[in-house]
Amino acid sequence: MDKKDFGEAAAYITAWKHPLLVSHTIPDGDALGSLAAMRLLLQSKGIEAAAALFDPIPHRYAMFRRFGPMPLWKSELAESDLGKVDGVIILDTCSYKQLDPMADWLRATTLPKLAVDHHLTRDDLADLYLIDESAAANCLILYDWARAVDWPIAPQTSAALFTGIAMDTGWFRFANTDGRAFSACADLMERGANGPELYQQLYLGESPGRVKLLQAALATMELLAAERLAVMVLAAEAFPRVGATYVDTEDIVNEPMRIGSVVVSVLLVDRGDGIIRVSFRSKPAFTADMPDVDVAAAAQTFGGGGHRRAAGARVKGSLAEVRRIIIEHFQGLLPR
Repeated sequence: MDKKDFGEAAAYITAWKHPLLVSHTIPDGDALGSLAAMRLLLQSKGIEAAAALFDPIPHRYAMFRRFGPMPLWKSELAESDLGKVDGVIILDTCSYKQLDPMADWLRATTLPKLAVDHHLTRDDLADLYLIDESAAANCLILYDWARAVDWPIAPQTSAALFTGIAMDTGWFRFANTDGRAFSACADLMERGANGPELYQQLYLGESPGRVKLLQAALATMELLAAERLAVMVLAAEAFPRVGATYVDTEDIVNEPMRIGSVVVSVLLVDRGDGIIRVSFRSKPAFTADMPDVDVAAAAQTFGGGGHRRAAGARVKGSLAEVRRIIIEHFQGLLPR
């Protein structure tokens, strides 16, 4: 993308007065950062945007409540409340599956739509796109967009954008971390984002339920394929037992990657609805004897998608059956 692309997208949405902003289910830092930052950027241009969520804000991201209301679709925001909406901006996803609670409405509406995303896989769900698969986070695209069209990046906007970039790079430790991400975050700190304070809010304020959920997942961990594959499961009953919710699963899939031999980590989550949510992670092949596994390609096999090192899928079936087919697939990819 270049300045012309950003300019065209800015002209497209600044013709709207009341756009609706949405992102994927189980919102993470990049999704929430994108919603908050996009709304603030539009407000700086006199545009009153509304942001809708499909799941509650996770305890980890309680800080985002200070950015203004993000009502829950159906329970706090109904289709009948969208009378003034004159456009839709879809952030950090181009997948109807990740927009499932609103997917039917999105397919049916004739409202103009813009999608901003950095994932490899996508559906045809918008009229205009800002796609940058090389961006470490969706918030990095929004940062570049704001800079390209000279939208003001206020301190609160800086905090939202910094959070999105930092969280999608695992606080700058994942393979997608690059000089572009560091440069953007350095500038955002100059503009008012307080990195150390944000880290404390995001990583040092977990709920007891979230930590117990991590413990429950690790207790199920099995190492397979010469200890190159780590598989964990969270059954539906685990969540009420430890006092956690489904949005507390973020980052748990990354924990087995601490083990030196592990190349691929998989977390299967059962929400009791007949669909298993599967998260995939892989390490870069830094040595000649280390397999290089593209988990986005693996996720596509199961109807999902994502990035080369981080992806996900929703698979119909029982927890035991989905676990079995996932293990079989990765055992075929990893040398014994």
